[in-house]
Amino acid sequence: MASAYRARMALDDDDEDDDLQAQEQDLLVVLKLSNNLLGTNAERQAIEALADELAALLETGDLGEYDGEELGGGECTLFFCGPDPDRLLTELRPVLKRSPLCRGASVIRMVKNAAGDYERKRTML
Repeated sequence: MASAYRARMALDDDDEDDDLQAQEQDLLVVLKLSNNLLGTNAERQAIEALADELAALLETGDLGEYDGEELGGGECTLFFCGPDPDRLLTELRPVLKRSPLCRGASVIRMVKNAAGDYERKRTML
């Protein structure tokens, strides 16, 4: 799956793409799976149910959107984007915290460094 995260972070001289990046920022939730591959069938079903719940939560407000997931290497990354990743996380956090899938999970946000470039900031959920 080509993620919106990688697409938005690609270097491009188009001003319209720069405006889109300024308006919508990515928020990634990284879940640890029980094996180093794609997790178990039960985990994948639970991830699908969790993703549906999170997507429905986002449909009720103007927070952003769920952009899919990526499985592999013992992790599942849930992709979200919205105009305010902090507010987005504040709304998602209660649902994420209730899920056993989120034990040991982390959140990745893109933040500006001192040079004004974006870099990944990973924190525990």
